Amino acid sequence: MDELDQFKKQWQEDENFIKVDQTDIKTMLHKSSTSIVKWIFMISLIELSLGIILSLLLPSSNRDELPFFHFVDYASEVVFYCAIAYFIYNFFKSYTNISSTSSTKNLLSRILETRKHVENYIKFNIYFIMYSFFISFVELAIRKINLANQWGANFLKVIAIAVLITLVACLFISIFKFYYKIVYRRLLKKLNNNYEELTRLEQE
Repeated sequence: MDELDQFKKQWQEDENFIKVDQTDIKTMLHKSSTSIVKWIFMISLIELSLGIILSLLLPSSNRDELPFFHFVDYASEVVFYCAIAYFIYNFFKSYTNISSTSSTKNLLSRILETRKHVENYIKFNIYFIMYSFFISFVELAIRKINLANQWGANFLKVIAIAVLITLVACLFISIFKFYYKIVYRRLLKKLNNNYEELTRLEQE
C-alpha cells in the first residue's frame, strides 16, 4: 500500500483527519504513479532475465534435418528479445519521465503513454506465444508425415497434432493471461485511478 492508499484509508476511517489541499494530493498521486511505473519496469526486467536463464538451461532440439526451422527459431529469438528490450526501454523512459516531471499535464500524458506501452507489451507476448505454437505445429507435422503412408493416415496425424497443439496453446495462453491480469492489469488499474483523480483535480 503506497502513501496515497494509506491516506485514503485514514481519511475514510477518521472524520477529523487533517484535510489536504490539491497540491498535496497531486504530489501523492505523482509519487504513486512513479512507484507503479517503477514496478512495471522492474517486473519486465525480471521476466527478461528469467527468459534468458531458461533459454540457456533448456536443451536445444536437434534440427539438423530441418535447417529451415533452426533459422526460424534463431530469427524468432532475435526478434523477441529485441522487442522485449524495446518495451523495457520504454518502461524505463516512462519511469524517468514521470519521476522528473513537475507538470500535471505532462504527468497525465506520461500515464497514458505508459498504459499504451503496457497494453502493447501484453499483446505482443500473447501473439508471440500463438506464433510459437503455430511454428511448433508446422515443424511437428512435417516430422511426423511419412510420404510412404497413404494420405489418409498422414491427414489423421496432422489433425491429431493440430488438436494437441491447440489444447496446449490454449492452456498456456490462459495461464499467461491470468498472470498478466494479476500483475500488470492490477498496476494499470491503479495507474488509471491516478489518471482519473488528476483529471478531476485539473477540472476543479
